[in-house]
Amino acid sequence: MLETISHYRILEKLGEGGMGEVYLAHDTKLNRRVALKLLPPAVSHDRDRLKRFLQEARAAAGLHHPHVAHVYEIGEADGANFIVMEFVQGQTLRDRIAGGPLELEEIITIGEQTADALSEAHAKGITHRDIKPSNLIVTPRGVKVLDFGLAKVSSDTTSEFESEIPTAVKTATGAVVGTVAYMSPEQALGGDVDPRSDIFSLGLVLYEMATGRRPFTGKTATETIDQIVHAQPDAIARFNYNVTPELERVIRKALEKEPERRYQSARELLTDLRNLRRDISLSSGAGDVRKPRSSAYLTWFVSFAVLVVLVASIAYWFRQKQLPIDSVVVLPFANDGNDQNMEYLSDGISESLINRLSQLRNLRVVPRNTAFRYKGQLTDPQAIGRALGVRGVIVGSVRQRGDVLNIQAELIDVQNQSQVWGESYQKRATDLLAIQSEIAAGIAEKLRLQLSDADRVQLNKRDTQNPKAYEFYLKGRYFWGKRNEQGIRKGMENFQQAIDLDPTYARAYAGLADCYNFLGAFGIAIMPPGETMPKAKSAASLALNLDESLAEAHTSLAFVRLYYDWDWSGAETGFQRALELNPKYAPAYQWYSHLLMARGQTDESIARANQSVELDPLSLSAHMNVGWQYQWSRQYDLAVDRLHALLEMDPNFEQGRWGLGLAYEGKGSFEQARAEFEEAMKLSGGNAVFVAALGHAYAAGGKKAEAIKIANELEERSRVSYVPPYWMATLYVALDDKEQAFNWLDKAYAERSGGLIWLKVDPRMDPLRSDKRFATLLDRVGIPN
Repeated sequence: MLETISHYRILEKLGEGGMGEVYLAHDTKLNRRVALKLLPPAVSHDRDRLKRFLQEARAAAGLHHPHVAHVYEIGEADGANFIVMEFVQGQTLRDRIAGGPLELEEIITIGEQTADALSEAHAKGITHRDIKPSNLIVTPRGVKVLDFGLAKVSSDTTSEFESEIPTAVKTATGAVVGTVAYMSPEQALGGDVDPRSDIFSLGLVLYEMATGRRPFTGKTATETIDQIVHAQPDAIARFNYNVTPELERVIRKALEKEPERRYQSARELLTDLRNLRRDISLSSGAGDVRKPRSSAYLTWFVSFAVLVVLVASIAYWFRQKQLPIDSVVVLPFANDGNDQNMEYLSDGISESLINRLSQLRNLRVVPRNTAFRYKGQLTDPQAIGRALGVRGVIVGSVRQRGDVLNIQAELIDVQNQSQVWGESYQKRATDLLAIQSEIAAGIAEKLRLQLSDADRVQLNKRDTQNPKAYEFYLKGRYFWGKRNEQGIRKGMENFQQAIDLDPTYARAYAGLADCYNFLGAFGIAIMPPGETMPKAKSAASLALNLDESLAEAHTSLAFVRLYYDWDWSGAETGFQRALELNPKYAPAYQWYSHLLMARGQTDESIARANQSVELDPLSLSAHMNVGWQYQWSRQYDLAVDRLHALLEMDPNFEQGRWGLGLAYEGKGSFEQARAEFEEAMKLSGGNAVFVAALGHAYAAGGKKAEAIKIANELEERSRVSYVPPYWMATLYVALDDKEQAFNWLDKAYAERSGGLIWLKVDPRMDPLRSDKRFATLLDRVGIPN
């Protein structure tokens, strides 16, 4: 154990977390006890990050408030960076709440003092970002707020930088800054954070003091984030009848999902808490001078009050039973027979119901990517419904014995905790199309929505009358969902078999187009675009000739027009038509954001990317895309934060590792970038895109020998298999070999590589921008100014 650091003698270890170890120490110069925090190597070894951290800690040291633990010193000794803070003796609010809900007086007092401290910090441009019970110490003299040294400082106050300390659960280095259960929706989604985020976190703390429980408690970080973004907390009165309606109103306002609907300042929240204290005091005082009522009068009054409450409760219950269910999630149907060959069937039925119900204009349906994250989890459907903020949950199971299907399905009302509808079907597999129509119609009827004639047509619409073709389509989507080369190729085989059986099957053509797009897409680039994109275009066009109303097909065709045809106006028209047909189709927002960013419309691009995440909050590719857009717009700290949050959801998502590497490289953190690229290579089995990215990071970081070795290896590899030329060009740019760079760019142009659409915004192309050949290439690709 450490004994001394600088003039501080270590007494004992108080704790540790992602942002360092904390010790009780004795200041030998001033003869006082202090809390000394050692910063972890991830902060200390990253100069930019350390610089920002120290600037923010210095700003926090300027806070002088009775309810803020003071920052005394920031220093370095023996290679260790540390921060010295006031040592506060007392009980954490976390320990205080462990005994159950607090008294009303104490809730208001702690809320007032914390809001007052935050008001002072916010006035100086400091957002705490980690308000939680364990950072609030209750002492005989009141509350002390800890860890302002880890806050975010506005760029217009003390620092030209914005904190890059991530608001996710963990960074790649394990730094825990911000606790998921106490994050605001915008913080959990990696968006911009301002003082109103602290107000939401304080609202969570107030709720916990009032009830003795957290309002959002998923089994995983991802599930908790879903609840924070979508779910409403249970009524406080369910857990504590002593909480006044006014305090519940204050807490509810602090917990508004949209920052604009929340308290706009901590001072505003403080005022309401002070008014609440005054009103309670007045009410209590008035009660002291009232004359006691007669016993008979009191009995009559209580009886009347009970009757009123009973009638109101019955009316409320009846009204809730009659309210329409306007939001649902279709959970993956269980494969009861555990027959892996039937997995496509259980998945396919679920996906079909999602597609059918998504067509209803007044119904919000959780997208497939989010719903399927719960596949195989033994989780209470009502808990999932609350986590996703939906009123209805659809669950079911599938079993096949010979040629007979046994399908169970039910609709659960989350709010009323009851089954609204349930049905069992036993029919031949050839009747699957009819069964799905029956299930969709039965569910729609019980949702109590006002269905138009168009809605009913969509519910009963069949894309094919051929049961075997439909079976192949389900298998195609099942394999497509694996998102790897082997799965995509098997998906193509099944889509083609569906088309062979029914040449009018529009949705199967759309699935085939998606497969071809994936194989030739920029960022994956498994095959030359000339071999895949024309086939994708043909399949998408055939789908639209058969059914112009397919939003998926419009999106697939717009993708080809953007990445291969370089038909910018045609691509935009296609994306807009897809969103007009289905405003809930998340991939259309995702790919549309690429077009907007590629032509320099940064703000609009990021807005569209975030819309995709809002529609499909558990989609890895949607979150990846937001980080990617930040990286293209050179907002590298935001990109790093967002991609760290993504990898918390799935650390083995190879594209997430690749995206994080690009963001680190943009920041100049080449060692961290190389680590991420190497991990992406390992996860992908050596995808050439990731190999070239690693070579670029070596060259940009001054390790040219290693970069040249990778370039030579890729040159050799290109003679026997496909290596995307755009990525080879970026590698030679970093090696300062302009001739080779333009040689590979010419090859990219000849094959119509999708990577060329990013020429205008790709930071790695900066060294070529003054060359006339680069301007000519921009014109040839037709990127709008």
